[in-house]
Formats: sequence, structure tokens, C-alpha cells
Amino acid sequence: MLLLGLFGNISSFSIPPHPPALQITKTCIYKTIGRVSIPIDIYVPEANFHCPPLMLYIHGGGWTGGNRTDYSRPLFYHFLSLGFIVTSMDYRLLPETKIEGQMEDVRDVEGWLRKNLAREVKEYFCEIQSDKIIVAGASAGAHLALLTPKLWTIQPTAILSLYGPTNMNGLPSLHSDRLSKLNLPPCTPELLNAGTYYDHPPTEFPVVHKPEDYKRPRTVMILTIFRKALLREYLLRGLVRGEDGKLRLPEQGSVTKEEIDEISPFALTKTINYPPTYQIMGANDDVFELSHAIKFHSALGPTSHRQAMILFDAGHAFDIWEDIGGEIHEKVIAPAAEWCARFAGVEARKEVGRWGGRGDIGRLGFLMER
Repeated sequence: MLLLGLFGNISSFSIPPHPPALQITKTCIYKTIGRVSIPIDIYVPEANFHCPPLMLYIHGGGWTGGNRTDYSRPLFYHFLSLGFIVTSMDYRLLPETKIEGQMEDVRDVEGWLRKNLAREVKEYFCEIQSDKIIVAGASAGAHLALLTPKLWTIQPTAILSLYGPTNMNGLPSLHSDRLSKLNLPPCTPELLNAGTYYDHPPTEFPVVHKPEDYKRPRTVMILTIFRKALLREYLLRGLVRGEDGKLRLPEQGSVTKEEIDEISPFALTKTINYPPTYQIMGANDDVFELSHAIKFHSALGPTSHRQAMILFDAGHAFDIWEDIGGEIHEKVIAPAAEWCARFAGVEARKEVGRWGGRGDIGRLGFLMER
């Protein structure tokens, strides 16, 4: 009862159900480190596609939660319709693993995709195009996707960023999101201890499905970190232990701009030539500001292959609850997927081409100048 009082009327928060999941073809382990095995799901397109290219998806969740099954159904469906093998990876989560560990997982999955995936799908395809990989990510996963040009041996063929942060030195506190109205309990050492698993670092954590899920200690922790504008410190320092051995949130200002620049896609544009990059962001995104997409688009430069779709009314993670065949699929997801697919040599088939209209998003938003 006390916890419910701290949260206020949490039942007033409605969470729409996820559409039905697509059928997973196979789950593999792409990496084992110590006692931790990290899985990746494989979805294969229809057998009448020959030598398919690949799409890798990196899920969101504030670098702290979520898992490989939390994805936009239209996104996966459309890439499969275009003849891609779709893969969705887990990765080690903060705070039990440092951001460097997450980057290592994203780095190491490249070798597995290029060298091992063909063997895992040989019953479906004689050959695959492991040299053509589109990397897509959402939110925190989009941030990690935008780091692949730095992390991978061979750059991705293209990157699709869904409402991802790009300027890690420009992360605001969580102030406008409806979740900021929750009366959270304090992040005491006891709560932090209850929400973390240092003995067995997790690679996944259940997504929020019902209002009561916001009471989870781990969810309270990451919401507090966003709210107190401690995300930069958290990414690089994690939780810290005091002299008494108890966990605490990191201190604000305990990281330098130079340290943050190392994990900031915006800063990396000064030293790295990015592959074709498509961004989608809502003007009403209440987690990361719209300026992340606009400034990154500008930083990529007019000579690069770049596109940014700005949606007038969309908030954060707007696509997660959307159905296959709906307006968001047709006007937003489809043209973005088809734009990226062209760099892998894939043009939309006629029966698929009905979805997008090549970026005609009409009343939903607009495309930035190329």
C-alpha cells in the first residue's frame, strides 16, 4: 500500500497491447562471455527469395531494459517482404555492464552475422548476402546502431534510426513525458540493490505491459536517472558504490564532454563518414528532443546519403503498438525501409510497393531537405 501511495494513481496510465508477434524461425547464441550467453532471433523471408541481404535490429529500453522481442511489427514485416533475413539481438544491459560492454556486443555481432549466419539458415538458402547488412535500431538501440560505423570492421550498408539520440552531450531531463508525473519512490541503496543483478548480468529485461510494471525497482531506477538528467553519467559510470559498499546513483558532472563525445554519433560525424542514414523522429517525442534528428541530419552533410522524416504528432516509440498494414506502416515505415533497401540492391516488388508511395507522408509529417 505504501508503494502504491508513492506512485500515485498509477492505474490511470493506459498501455495499448502489442500486436501479434511474427514467427521466429530460429534463436541462436551469437556470443558467450563468462556465464552469460547472448541470444539473437532469426526471421527468414519466403523461400522464393534468392540470396537475401540482412537486417539487424537493436532494441531500445534506456540501455537498461527491453529485449529482442520488443520491435515494430510493421518494420520486421516490411523488411521480410522485401526479401531480407531479419535478425534481432539482445545485448548486455546497464548498469551491470558498462556502455563499453554494450558496444563490444554490437561490435561482435558483426562477425557472427558475416561468418556464422549462413550456416544457421542453410536449410532455407544456399547463399546469403552477408556483405549487405542494414542496421536498424529504436531509441537506445538507435544510438547503438549509429555507433556501428565506429565499431564495425566493415560499415553497415545503411542505418535506420528510429527516435534515437545523437548528441549525447545534449540529453535533457525527463520533464514533459507523462511518466514524469509519477510520484516515484526515492532511489535508495535498497531499491537499487533490488533492481540490479550483478551476480548474473542480464541481457534482457521484460518490457512494460501494464501500469503496475512501473513499480519495478529497475524501472523506477531508470526513470529517476532520466528525470534527474543523470543519463550521461549513468552511461559512463553506471551505479557507484560508496565507502559503505552500497549502491548509489552517479554524481552529476562526474563525466567530461570529451568522454561523452566518444559515444556521441553527432561528434563522430567530424571524424567518420557515415553510410546512408535514415532517421525517423516525432516532433512530440517526450524522451529525446527533436533537435537530435535535425542537428545530426545537418552534421551528416549535403554530400552524404541522408534522409530524416519528422512526424508532427508522434511521440517516443510511436511505432511499437502499430499494426501491419496501418497508416504508420504505409506512410512511415515502408518508405524508410525501402529507402534503406535500395542501398542493398533491393527494389520494392509491385505487391510491396503499394505500402509506401516513396515517402508521401502527407498530413503525418514531412521529409527534411536532402
